[in-house]
Amino acid sequence: MDDLRKEKNKMKKNTIDKIGYIVIVVTIVLLNIFIGSNIKDPIWIIQAIVSIFTLIYIIAKKIQKEKNIIIKGKIDIAVLIFMFSTIIPYITRNYVSLEGTINFILKYWSVYGFYILTRNIIIEESKINTIKNTLIISSIIPIIVGYDKLTINILEPILDYINSVKIEDTRMISIFGYANTFAAYLGLTTSLAIEQFIKSDKKKKVLYGIYIIISSITIMLTQSKFVLALLAFIILLFIIKGIKDKKISKKWFIVGIIAIVVFMIYFFIAKEISKPLEITEEEKTCVIRGIESNTKYEFELNLEAQTDKNYDVFEISIVEINRYFAEKTLQRISFANYSGTRTINFETNEQIDHIEIRITNKLKQKLTINGLKINGEPYILEYKIIPEEVVRVFTTFNFKNSSVWQRVDYWRDSIEIIKDRWLVGSGGNTWRTLYGQEQDYLYYAKEAHCYILEVWMSFGLLGIISYIFIIAITIQNGMKEHKKILSILVGVAIIAVHSLMDFDMSYLIIEMVFYMFIAIINKEDKLEISNAKILETTIAIFFGIVAIGNTLGLVAQCVEDETGIVSNKIAPWVARYQYNQIVYLENNQLEPEKKIEYIKQYIKNEPYQNQNTMYEIMVNQIIKNDNQTEDTKYLIDIWKNVEIERPYEIRILQYRGEIMLNLAENLSDKELSKQILEIIINEYPENSKIILDYRKNRETELVCRYKYGYYTDTYQKAIELLNDENN
Repeated sequence: MDDLRKEKNKMKKNTIDKIGYIVIVVTIVLLNIFIGSNIKDPIWIIQAIVSIFTLIYIIAKKIQKEKNIIIKGKIDIAVLIFMFSTIIPYITRNYVSLEGTINFILKYWSVYGFYILTRNIIIEESKINTIKNTLIISSIIPIIVGYDKLTINILEPILDYINSVKIEDTRMISIFGYANTFAAYLGLTTSLAIEQFIKSDKKKKVLYGIYIIISSITIMLTQSKFVLALLAFIILLFIIKGIKDKKISKKWFIVGIIAIVVFMIYFFIAKEISKPLEITEEEKTCVIRGIESNTKYEFELNLEAQTDKNYDVFEISIVEINRYFAEKTLQRISFANYSGTRTINFETNEQIDHIEIRITNKLKQKLTINGLKINGEPYILEYKIIPEEVVRVFTTFNFKNSSVWQRVDYWRDSIEIIKDRWLVGSGGNTWRTLYGQEQDYLYYAKEAHCYILEVWMSFGLLGIISYIFIIAITIQNGMKEHKKILSILVGVAIIAVHSLMDFDMSYLIIEMVFYMFIAIINKEDKLEISNAKILETTIAIFFGIVAIGNTLGLVAQCVEDETGIVSNKIAPWVARYQYNQIVYLENNQLEPEKKIEYIKQYIKNEPYQNQNTMYEIMVNQIIKNDNQTEDTKYLIDIWKNVEIERPYEIRILQYRGEIMLNLAENLSDKELSKQILEIIINEYPENSKIILDYRKNRETELVCRYKYGYYTDTYQKAIELLNDENN
């Protein structure tokens, strides 16, 4: 009887593990369909599935009286501490965005659930092998979508249905919507495929070989130079290992060298062969990089233009883009029928990044540029026998490139944010919420482009230290087993290194795969724990909360209506639902006090989001309300202590001044009115400088002067009103 009971218990244990194994495999497939960063709705589906099953798994294991489900080794302690750090900003109320903080907690703990499942279930070599193949096969989905988006767009209705990324780009971006992260992901799957290619028999070698070729071409089309360089290194590494282990003959190494040499010969010949650039669209932009500052240039354009109109239907503009993204048109020519060379002379300024040749052909007449010479030297606008994307990969990288110095600016601003919030962090979406206050020119960047800095600013000192320990322990354990798990080690290294200069870890698919591989690499990491019963019970309870949160988030997306009121009741932490509710209340007959109460709650939760919209609605309600004093004091305190969300966006400065002036003009309490007017006057010197700095705020000099005059009118009115109050 005892043997029978033990057998039944063993079968039960195996059953929950088998289901967990299926959940892991299905999740990998879903991740390759519902790819998106932390702002995409479909991730709720995956987070809900993983968190709910993790809760079930832990409970089932507790019922079966299994020990050490959560803590098996040093790595588990490091990962748990890291996950705990995501909660600290919420506990301490140090967050800058309630929505971002809660969503990050739900996302990271879902990733943690995936890690726990992998740590307990994916142990045997056969299962690890299946996981590798699942990743390789399912990555074909985004590859197919990527080529479809670049060509026929036949899959667009399906992508619309699953609410996928709609961004258009000349680079290969697929469902990711971002070429560099797509390249990093394919770098990971390609490293897995290369190892499988080396280990497999001849029939499977063909399939893996085809995948490696297609994925390598796809990475090239993403134009991610860093990943392409990593891929070349990975291939070389595996070839050397394969030869050493006698799984690849030396002849394949020679074949590879010959192939590289042939490609280089083709490349250097092809990049010198041009063809005429025919402009068939209404507008065409050619980007010219490598332009020097403070330099005189002569562009000679060999043109062939034909039209049946008797006026200038074609236009070519030479536009200078500076390092702050400001534009300046240096020269412009217009013409109708023309055959010959037009010369354009100009001089660049000190802060130039690149030149754009913008060609307008709105009537779609016949326009061809047969050639371009820059200071007498031929410059190719259109290549004849090689895609421009391939040429760009090998010719455009330098440290003056905007993609390099922009990242340096993002990192500098990230460090400024960390300086004020280094201990406990500021919760999810810290960068997205605060970067506008640190920037010294107007740019838009939803991500910090450095995971280490993002972790520190979001989760504080504990977060960054625990993450460093995760990497250190993984390296230590990985080196012991590197012969068995080389491709996984390489894949993790690609993500870890690439995420130092990009935002790969903002994608749920990258985070889950990364931590899944962390669990696999550290599968032999053991630590004797006498009694972790209380800890495991606590974590099980918290997973219950996470499962509920993810489920509510998913349901809220499904029942969302035009006003967002219904969803607000289901997922009240989501900022857009709160915003919709407030806007909806603005248009009905609810008492001003009630509306102000909702606005104050929104400002408390999201102090840096939709600032002027909230301020304006609140000012309107204060003006209508008989009891103005307390609410006005609250708003004055906010204006004094909460920084402007994006000062270099000058419409925000204008709008802010108008809102303040409106309240000051309509208050019966003269003392409070004076305080508001003093804020306008005190902000004017700094804000007016920003408005006039057209090179940094991405406006033209003429527009800036007009807006400066408008803002100065608000300032002058404030001075006049203050003088009247004092007299």
